[in-house]
Order: sequence, then C-alpha cells, then structure tokens
Amino acid sequence: MVRRLVLGMVLMGSAVVARGLGLGDIETRSALNQNFNAEIALLSVKTGEIDGVRVSLASPDAFERAGVDRPFFLSKLRFKAARLPDGRAVIRVTSDQPVQEPYLDFLVEVNWPNGRLLREYTVLLDPPTLTDRRAAVVEAPTRS
Repeated sequence: MVRRLVLGMVLMGSAVVARGLGLGDIETRSALNQNFNAEIALLSVKTGEIDGVRVSLASPDAFERAGVDRPFFLSKLRFKAARLPDGRAVIRVTSDQPVQEPYLDFLVEVNWPNGRLLREYTVLLDPPTLTDRRAAVVEAPTRS
C-alpha cells in the first residue's frame, strides 16, 4: 500500500515537472563483479541548468517510505549530473568498488532550484563474458 502511494506521488511529481526536469531510463555499462558504471538520461534540462542539479542516493527514510530495502553497498554509489559532448544531459552513476550483487534496486533523489524528484531504478547485472571465442563454424553434411 505504501509503495503504491509513493509510486503515485512520484508519477504525479513527474507530471508536475514535465515542464521542467525529468528522469529517463538507465543504461548500464558494467557487469557483475565490475565497478558500477551507468547513465540516467536527464530530460528537459536547458543549457546552463546542469550546474544547479544535485543528485544523490535517496535518504534511508525515503527508502523506508517506498518499501525498498537499502543495503549498505548502495551507499558506495556516486551520482553526478553532466552534459555529454553531444549535448545530452545525464546522471553518471558509478562505484569505486566492484558490485557483487546480481541486481541493484535503488532510489535516486534529484534536487534543482525549481523542485525535487525521486525515482526508483532496478538494474540486473549479468556476468561478464569470460572469453572472446566465437562459435565454431559447422559445415553442412555432404553425401558420399
């Protein structure tokens, strides 16, 4: 029940900020047992506004209100708003240590001069491939 209420508030908050800042999908660039590296799209951020955007892991109270567990290793995630060379605004999410959990479920809190936004992200980390081997070429059978 509480989780639905929080989700509803987040969705309503997203509608209110449609004229301002918004959060898009997360794109993961790391695998299990690697340092975490991901980007979250920042939507509707005008030129010059990126400096006023502050991003962090949500507070323990926010996790509790949302009904989401907050294991200690999440506190090692680092968040930074940045503008890419192609002009897109993103939140870089990184860690200095390898992530040994197969999935992460966390709340991101974004504060900027015109408001505040909270959103939950769940990321499944696949194991990295161990080799660069390709499948062997199999020839079609021939009649003799």
